[in-house]
Amino acid sequence: MAKTEYSNEVKAAVMAALLEGQSISAVAKQYDIPKGTVSGWKQKALTPVANGGVVPDTTQKRQAIGDLLIGYLETMLRTLTVQAKHFGDVDWLKDQNANELAVLHGVATDKAIRLLEALAPSNEGGEE
Repeated sequence: MAKTEYSNEVKAAVMAALLEGQSISAVAKQYDIPKGTVSGWKQKALTPVANGGVVPDTTQKRQAIGDLLIGYLETMLRTLTVQAKHFGDVDWLKDQNANELAVLHGVATDKAIRLLEALAPSNEGGEE
């Protein structure tokens, strides 16, 4: 049995449909292509290319983003520490609007806590 060749346009349409979230079965039926072929194209698109192929290194990207996040968090925590000390200056506090101080401190604290939560290991096992 001869191998069926598909045009680049058909392959692109199939991949676009998969990226839109359609199932392999639905796409195969829509384009009258064997499910195994569609599945193979999808798998090939998700598999890094070896020997000089250009594929972004997600591990390096995650590491870079993690490094940026850690740096940002360190800066934010230092800032919160300075703010907390500054908020303790009674003379300065007397001249400030309490609502604005509460918002400033609340927002900055909330951001730092959210970053800490993001850095914490996920609890996928469901254990508390």
